[in-house]
This record gives sequence, structure tokens and C-alpha cells, in this order.
Amino acid sequence: MSQKEIEKQTLLASFYKVFMGSPESLVFSKEIESSRRKVYEVENEWIKAEERLVDLDALPKGKEEFIKWYLIMERNINLDIRFFIEFLRGQASLKQIAYYICMEELVDGSFDDLMALVQLGMPIQPKMVAGRNYWDEMGGGDFSKVHTAMFKDSSDYMRKILRGSNVSVERPTLECLMNGNMLLMWALRREYNARLIGAIGLVEGSAPVRFRATTEGLERLKQPERVIAYHKAHIDIDTHHSRAWLEVVLDHYASCGEDVIREMALGVAIRQNIALRYYHHMYGQMRALGDD
Repeated sequence: MSQKEIEKQTLLASFYKVFMGSPESLVFSKEIESSRRKVYEVENEWIKAEERLVDLDALPKGKEEFIKWYLIMERNINLDIRFFIEFLRGQASLKQIAYYICMEELVDGSFDDLMALVQLGMPIQPKMVAGRNYWDEMGGGDFSKVHTAMFKDSSDYMRKILRGSNVSVERPTLECLMNGNMLLMWALRREYNARLIGAIGLVEGSAPVRFRATTEGLERLKQPERVIAYHKAHIDIDTHHSRAWLEVVLDHYASCGEDVIREMALGVAIRQNIALRYYHHMYGQMRALGDD
């Protein structure tokens, strides 16, 4: 990909960071209005490019077909990156895992806000599931267990490891930017919320395998429990979340007709394509760091 593509994704990431900032930070911000038109142009161009990579005729059209197709997609994503999972679990050095965790922050660092946004307009039963997921992200009211804070404990520790090895994570690569930007875009542009609903299912359904591999890798390297805590907790948390998301949220929206099913399926398919590109890229980046 060209430098121009990196610049476009960097523009999106910067815009989303400002747009989802704390309310007081937006009071005097001129950046949102001045950037909005260009951001929409970049988003629309990217949406069309990702859609062209999906076999639209192969997408499911009915509820039963969608559920079966979705479960296959959820299973296949980790099978397709098994090499990466096994590398994390049994071979990656601390420096390599540290790099991965810091790049993951682009998604995990804003997941509570994603869960807040996806609830908008949902009927009560799906909203209850999304609300419980959000409350889990907020640590059930216990600040020490707020997931973004737990993740920051881990990523701050890993940044120190990387600084000691002269490895920079201040300029995310194209694949890392795309991995975080697509979910944020679908959350902020509500006409694409059905895609976000499908994608969140895939994210949470496939995540426990990677969290387990990360946990086992960090335990193999004898890292502090507080650094491992976030990753270990999500093995069970995301397993429960994904089951409820499938049984209630996806089940509900798969009953809303062919057009809604198509949008959810596009969210799943595009998310899978972006994720596969990201994990193949991350594997190469991590291996290039060396295993010292």
C-alpha cells in the first residue's frame, strides 16, 4: 500500500480520536467541522474498496443460513491464523508480544465506547445484552477492574519494554490503523451500525483463543500477574459475551429481513478480511523484531 493510504487512515484515526474525546475537549475544537467532509470522502472510498473484496452473491440471505454461515466464519478466523496463535503461545519473545499488545490498543483501548454506541436504538432484549457487555467493560462498577484501565496497565508496561529495546509504536502501520478504524467508523456512522453488530460478534467470538494464547505466552515469559490480568480475564468474559451476542443480538437482527442480514454479513466478512490482513502483517512485524 502507498504512503497516501497510510495518510488517509491516519486522518481517520486522528478524527475519531478527537470526535470521541471527552466533552470538554470538544468545546473549542475546530478540527471536527473542518475535517468532516474529507473524512467522509475517505470513508466512502474505503467502504467501496472493502466491499469489492467480498463475494456479495455468496452472502447469506435468510436467518438460518446467516447463523450457520456466521458460526463458520467465527471458527475459521482462528484456524486461518493458527500460525500466529501458536507463535504467541509458544515462541514469541517478550519484545514481540509487547509490540502486539501495543498495536492491539488501537481496538481494545476504545472498546467500552464502541459498546456504548452500538446500544443506541436497540430494542430492549439486544440492548440488555449490549448493556451487560458495556457494564463488564466498566468493571461492574469497580474502577480497578475497568477493562480500559486494566489494558492500560498492561500496555504501559509493554511500552517500557519496547523503549528499552528501541522499538517505537508511535506510528501504527496501515494494517494496524485499518484494524481499529473500521469498527470506529461503523460505530460513528449509524447507517452502518448493522455491520458493527455483525463485526462485534466476530470480534468477541474469536477473541478468547487469542487471549488464551497471549496469556500463555506471558506466563511462559514469567511476567507479572497485573500485566497478564486483562488478557486472562477476557478468556472467559468474551466467551460469555459472544454466546449472548449470538443467541440474542444476532438472532434478533437476523429476523429483520434480507437487507439487514446482508449488512450484518458484510460487517462480518469485511471485519474478517481486515483482521486476517492484520494478523498476517503482525506476524511479519513481530518476527522482524527478532526473538532476543
